[in-house]
Amino acid sequence: MNEETSQATDNESTGRTRGGIAMNQDTINFRLPEARDGKQIWQLVKNTGVLDLNSVYCYLLLCDHFRNTCGVAEMNGEIVGFVTAYLLPTDKTTLFVWQVGTDAAVRGHGIARKLIMELLERDYCKNVTKIQCTISPSNKASLALFNSLAKHLQADFSRQDYYGKSLFPEGGHEQEDLIVVGPF
Repeated sequence: MNEETSQATDNESTGRTRGGIAMNQDTINFRLPEARDGKQIWQLVKNTGVLDLNSVYCYLLLCDHFRNTCGVAEMNGEIVGFVTAYLLPTDKTTLFVWQVGTDAAVRGHGIARKLIMELLERDYCKNVTKIQCTISPSNKASLALFNSLAKHLQADFSRQDYYGKSLFPEGGHEQEDLIVVGPF
């Protein structure tokens, strides 16, 4: 598989329409991000209304410095999905997924899971045997995504307390639970 881009071919989704967008999966390109994608990713995060919005600069850095462990899904020249991740500095067999999101118009078509699977298929991630992330208890969609990913990878799924609510300023953030998928 080409590490720069690949095309999804999911016959189950071909021809569906969702949110006014024709969902022909073979028109979705999955590729490594570039710094110039940071602005669109920031806007996509902002539009979700549920993901923590980081600075544009943060997304620029992720797309530039961590591009080998990040990815975008692009349709008709627009980014409709993204994943930001990195290998744990103390354990290069663990991929930590920072954020994954899709545009509301294309949700429900497996794009988020495909983005993560694209990362795992890269040579850069060939030694990865586990995925970690943190998820707030109320984020049912993300919990379902990583549970589905565990089943797809035939791996264990575990959840434990991690970052308590008191660690976040002004009490405006839920606790973040540590999710582990693996080993696989």
